[in-house]
Amino acid sequence: MSHLTDTQLQSLADGTLRGPEGLAAREHCDGCAECGAGLSIYSALNGRLGTLRDPEPPSDFIATVLAAVQVREAQLVTRRHTLLAAIPAFALALFAIVGWGLNTQVNQLIDGVSVLRTVWSAMGPVFTAVRVPLGIGAFLFLAVVLTALSRTLKPAYARLTAGS
Repeated sequence: MSHLTDTQLQSLADGTLRGPEGLAAREHCDGCAECGAGLSIYSALNGRLGTLRDPEPPSDFIATVLAAVQVREAQLVTRRHTLLAAIPAFALALFAIVGWGLNTQVNQLIDGVSVLRTVWSAMGPVFTAVRVPLGIGAFLFLAVVLTALSRTLKPAYARLTAGS
């Protein structure tokens, strides 16, 4: 029989090489000085490794991990609030854009309906007169909403950066 490999010697030393294979390897080590010396080295190494203990974690390990988790949760909450605050602003902007687009195409939309054409001709000057103040009002409303959102989000961002 040829010499045992390092893997076989290690398995024999730590007791994982069993059965007929382990018995044959043990007999070979008893008769072969080179493999016997290798087995004794691995057995001694296995014994030393068995005496090692896991290191103790630092005393502030739990506090450090919990603080990191708290910072991450605060970031996620701020991100969620930012997204939830942006949804109404987006909806308002979309409503304003669609309204403006429909307002420019009103004459083309109602050409097919004679009753609406009559109503439009009667109400046309009113809509024309209201269009500019309505646009200014929508702009001011959007400015107020965005200002309120920015003031709402600033304290959350300040808390997040102060905790870092």
